[in-house]
Amino acid sequence: MAIRHIVVDLGSVLFHFDHPRRLALLSDMFSLEADRVDALLWGSGFSAECDAGRYGSADEVRAAMRAVVGFQGSDEELNKGWCSAFSPDDAVVEQLRRYRGDAPLTLFTNNGPLEEEVLPRLFPEAFDSFGQLLFSYRFGLRKPDKAAFEAAARQLGGDSDGDPGEILFVDDSGTNVEAARAFGWTALRFEGPETIARALGAAGPSSV
Repeated sequence: MAIRHIVVDLGSVLFHFDHPRRLALLSDMFSLEADRVDALLWGSGFSAECDAGRYGSADEVRAAMRAVVGFQGSDEELNKGWCSAFSPDDAVVEQLRRYRGDAPLTLFTNNGPLEEEVLPRLFPEAFDSFGQLLFSYRFGLRKPDKAAFEAAARQLGGDSDGDPGEILFVDDSGTNVEAARAFGWTALRFEGPETIARALGAAGPSSV
């Protein structure tokens, strides 16, 4: 079976993800205990609502965050604090940069408008290989919802006659991988840069 698209997750695949580091930085910024920050912004469902499209822009996310935690600092401080959990996985970025296969690369992530605005600006080299960036907030749907995979497939330009198994998906979440397989995609659970090499290799001998 030919692979028509390679779809890659962001957190813990393209980027390392360190939530405790972010909590420590935001705790200092907001003068709140880290557990309190976690409860206000994650335990409350705020972050999931950002990912699911409740806020349509980064400005709206920042305004809502300020209302929740009472922060009076700059937008740039909020940007860096919120996105401080992410740092590029250089080995993955380099493999994608060297990829020369025919199947286009797409990013598909459960993230909101603040990450979409800030991360490509801070780390442009990590995003340069992708033809499309699919952030869940634009669909109003999050993985592993089947409708999120349906929306992503439409964005990939898949026609009704195409085999969904020709879409190869890489994600660190076993739940998301199983959901993608249930939708008909070929899916690999990310276990390190070798998983990316395997995915790129599936697109043909000229992949890397």
